[in-house]
Amino acid sequence: MGKYIIIGAIIGSIIGWVTGFTVVTGLVLGAIVGGIIYTMKARRNIDGPSKKTNGNQEQTLQLREEQLAIKKERVQTGEVKIHKEVVEEQKTFTVPIKREEMVIEAGDEEEFRIPLKEEEVEINKHPVQVNEVSVTKRQIEEMKQIKEKLKKETAHVDVAGDADVIKKPPSETKD
Repeated sequence: MGKYIIIGAIIGSIIGWVTGFTVVTGLVLGAIVGGIIYTMKARRNIDGPSKKTNGNQEQTLQLREEQLAIKKERVQTGEVKIHKEVVEEQKTFTVPIKREEMVIEAGDEEEFRIPLKEEEVEINKHPVQVNEVSVTKRQIEEMKQIKEKLKKETAHVDVAGDADVIKKPPSETKD
């Protein structure tokens, strides 16, 4: 790739100098064009079989396969709200109370005053803790199996006519 950029930069600076642009502008534009040409040539080689030139005129075929990129993301699946609710209920309590009763017996005509007393019921309410609710979250880890079909390219050799084909084991073909 560097070769294409350098050649593009040199040609771009010469064209920039001849046309009246600054040499730096031509240099930058030429480097960009060289990079684009390299990318186009590289893509052309990916789409078709590439030729590797050595003494045997060997050609190579690139085989590809799909691979999974598994990513996990936390999403909200629900929500729990906990609150207290006040419920009223009518209750009846039996409370024993004492009172004094006046007993007058017939006799003299004298008048007696005796104070009488009785107990009165006084009600005071106050909260008392009768239960406690604990709320926590916990992480549960489980294994999930994901099945997905993946495509894989394989090489198949079709022989026509009287051609000699020597098949190498896969361990020799991988460099």
